Amino acid sequence: MRSLLAARAMACWPVLSRACVTYSQATALHRSYRAFHLPLAFTMGRLSLGRRVYLRPCTYSPHTLSSSVFYSQEREDGNEAPTEHLDMMLSTEEEISLSAPKGALESGLYLVGTPIGNLEDITLRALRVLKSVDLILSEDTRHSAKLLQHYNICTPSLSYHKYNEAKRINVVLEKLRCGGALALISDAGMPGISDPGAELVMACISSQVRVFPIPGPSAVITALVAAGLPSNDFSFVGFLSAQATQRRSRLSASSNETSTQVFYVPPHKLCAVLEDCVAILGPSRRCVVAREMTKVHEEFWRGTLEEALSEFSNRNPRGEITLVVQGWQKAYSQELTDEDIKHELEIALANGFSMSEAAKLVAKKMHANKKKVYGIALNLPAKLQTSQR
Repeated sequence: MRSLLAARAMACWPVLSRACVTYSQATALHRSYRAFHLPLAFTMGRLSLGRRVYLRPCTYSPHTLSSSVFYSQEREDGNEAPTEHLDMMLSTEEEISLSAPKGALESGLYLVGTPIGNLEDITLRALRVLKSVDLILSEDTRHSAKLLQHYNICTPSLSYHKYNEAKRINVVLEKLRCGGALALISDAGMPGISDPGAELVMACISSQVRVFPIPGPSAVITALVAAGLPSNDFSFVGFLSAQATQRRSRLSASSNETSTQVFYVPPHKLCAVLEDCVAILGPSRRCVVAREMTKVHEEFWRGTLEEALSEFSNRNPRGEITLVVQGWQKAYSQELTDEDIKHELEIALANGFSMSEAAKLVAKKMHANKKKVYGIALNLPAKLQTSQR
């Protein structure tokens, strides 16, 4: 009887395909045994009575649990006797004492938010999901292992990042279509936000696979709420291009935005980004450089873009950086002087823009007449007109 109950308990554990229970799976099944108040009666994939159990996906309903267990009795010579087949249907009364494992999940893709630094910043729901899914898709399995080990999560993981996303996506979709419950996590924060995941979510929706967001930490929101800049209206830009021309083009599009702008910046690119921000957005805009958020050396540096460039030109910042910049203020809509325009042109030219590019940029930023700005640019000293970064 105990053997039958053990077999039933194991049958209730959801798996993606029919497979022999191995020693590594035994560890994961231990939680199921404890939930059923049954002893852990197997070693190296064999029950205490010497039967090897094969599982296939089981289905849950409010009233019954049904599953099939294939098992075979091992002979003394190590060979297996013909496989027997046992079908089980549990009634509502039996379900009271022998129910599905606590936290059993619906089939689908779970987008789980993970800490951006401090391992304590994870929700109870996220932990339950990560322990209950069949497989965890990790941006970097080595990085995620620290979190999983910290919370004693033994769920198998598979790498899923931008370099193998195209190759992995069909494999993942097939597992999901077969009834699997998979979690997607990034190295930090919510997956799909400047991290792999968006393509997989769209593919799941097209394939009518359910997607479950499990909210968690986000560097965008964390930096924004502590920045001290308007947060009722903001735009998240993400990582700017490493190419100077494309980066400047994107910043130019942001120059007239009245909403607070949020950027992700690699530490080695911070000075280059700040230089372009000073030239395109203006030196006097307030900004916040958020670094090492939620960690021991957390820093929120506050000042103007010009001050930030001066500060970080003499430092070697570490860790991922979130840059929050004040939106365009309508002070320029007041009467402009030629000196105001000349000052902005000098900054743009000093940062490597050609005279025509600088005139176009300043005219757009200051809402000034382009011909007037270009005329002022022509009257600048020749040394300024030909200066390069």
